[in-house]
Amino acid sequence: MSAGVEARGLRVMIAGREILHGIDTAVAAGRRTAIVGPNGAGKTTLLRAVAGLNRRYEGEILVDGRELHTYSDRALARVRAILPQERAAVQGLTVEQLVAYGRFAHTRPFQTRDGAEDREAVAWAMDTARVSAFAGRTVHTLSGGERQRVFLAMALSQRPRLLLLDEPTTYLDVAHQLRVMEIITALKEQYGMTILMVLHDMAHAMQYADDIILMQSGRIAATGTPADVLTEERIAAVFGVSVEIFTTRGGIRVPSPVALVER
Repeated sequence: MSAGVEARGLRVMIAGREILHGIDTAVAAGRRTAIVGPNGAGKTTLLRAVAGLNRRYEGEILVDGRELHTYSDRALARVRAILPQERAAVQGLTVEQLVAYGRFAHTRPFQTRDGAEDREAVAWAMDTARVSAFAGRTVHTLSGGERQRVFLAMALSQRPRLLLLDEPTTYLDVAHQLRVMEIITALKEQYGMTILMVLHDMAHAMQYADDIILMQSGRIAATGTPADVLTEERIAAVFGVSVEIFTTRGGIRVPSPVALVER
């Protein structure tokens, strides 16, 4: 079962500066929604607010139809999981141990994470993120792409209905990028999970998102399907880059940058 998200009149201040200026947007349950926009548009700020990592906001954030402020941290973690840009693991932890940390929201005080349900969730998460073969290895012996999937598995072990991802393919080579995006697609298609992700790569947004939230200067510039939102004209206006969009034989739209747009 998936969970949707809605923001109404959302304003966020950071260090005395307003970053989000009255955002109104909705993320449909059971779909992949990508937040895209130039640097400084407010993409990560929006994602962190929706995730409950910054509860100093004005307006409303509804997660699964319920105001974010009414959730405790533990209750929220049973609904949503987040894979942030910045993450680290304690030296010496094995993959299985790290993934098991994601089960904290499902344990009662003073209870250890060693029940059958926890073991099943950890095994499912590792299998889904394709890291089961690394279960006994220490996290720091893995490649960057492998570690990214391990942290994704830790988020999945929460059994979330809403998964939030902040630029999940940054710094990965092409093969690992595609592997991560394929896992995200499987989560939506096989398990009906709602995915909200900040994407830097417009080609990934065109190929792997059902819906787009296009941001510019802390506001929503456009929302809709990738074909409706990511047009050559709008990309030029928002990103300042002239592109030509090609359609592959498989029907995938691919943008090719041509030149900077003179401002």
